[in-house]
Amino acid sequence: MKYYIVAELRESYPSLTGDNSSVYNDYISKRSVNDLITAIKNNGYDCEYFGGINELHKSYINKTKFDDTIFINYNYGLPYPYKRAQSPVLFEMLGVNYSGANPFTALLVNDKHFTKQILKNYRVKVPNDIVLCNSDDIIQYINRKHIKIPIVLKPNAEGSSLGIDDDCLCHNYNKAVSKANKLLSTYSPIIAEQYIPGYELTVWIIGNKQNYKLIKPLLISYDGVFYFENKIFTLQDKATRKREYHLPEIKISDSQIQKLTILSTIIFEALDMRDYARFDFRLNEDGIYFIEANALPIFSKTSEIGKICNLYNIEYGDICKKLIETISERFL
Repeated sequence: MKYYIVAELRESYPSLTGDNSSVYNDYISKRSVNDLITAIKNNGYDCEYFGGINELHKSYINKTKFDDTIFINYNYGLPYPYKRAQSPVLFEMLGVNYSGANPFTALLVNDKHFTKQILKNYRVKVPNDIVLCNSDDIIQYINRKHIKIPIVLKPNAEGSSLGIDDDCLCHNYNKAVSKANKLLSTYSPIIAEQYIPGYELTVWIIGNKQNYKLIKPLLISYDGVFYFENKIFTLQDKATRKREYHLPEIKISDSQIQKLTILSTIIFEALDMRDYARFDFRLNEDGIYFIEANALPIFSKTSEIGKICNLYNIEYGDICKKLIETISERFL
């Protein structure tokens, strides 16, 4: 079996922060791709880098056949709206085996509002939110106070905290109206979401229904603070890597960690996700709130996967083996 890594490379795209001396965007770095390939090869598999969207498109045009091949999708796509469905769509057109979400799930999970609407049917706690498409929506929903203050404003279909800065957390309706109008000049639609105070947790999953190989939660702190009452994580926060990761048991009870783990599998299956995912939560005295899902989280030694290796004492190569086993077993 041949394994091809499909990914646009970080170095080929500008930094989202405007600081090109230290490139930050939502693509995986060339070094991380090489680390992944090396680890997969060290586990005895035949693996190499394939390319990105352009290479997939050329393969489709040329009617290239890929027998005994699995494509490992770590590609956010070319920088256009709904880019995360580009690779799954091309994989389907090529008729090949590939990892991760199908086109429908990739699009669904990238829509923060509709993801929450679906999960409500599974009794998952989510923040109240409203989709805003134009200035009339802002007048109708924010001015009339349909969402409690404080409000978080953010693009509905972007990842990597794109468009999110400190001003997106609004403590009065006038500020919310002003910020919503500014965001709508660049992104459409946006959402106005109820702010949830609490502990911030992220959970990585590798596996599939009835065969989960890794479910690991991480607790997040910022400047020594664990319980957030007036903080959202911005693009700049992520780019400067100021967040710290911890084992959740230093602040969270064993029973809550168990609930978080079970809830993550419920969400994974409810959204028809495959092979891997990452979920973000806030936890407070009212319970565990789902914030958003990522069907294509960055897999690298410098991402949350690297933190899991360090905190849970797992070798990176062992996690890569779990990844390949999970993907391969789905096609048996």
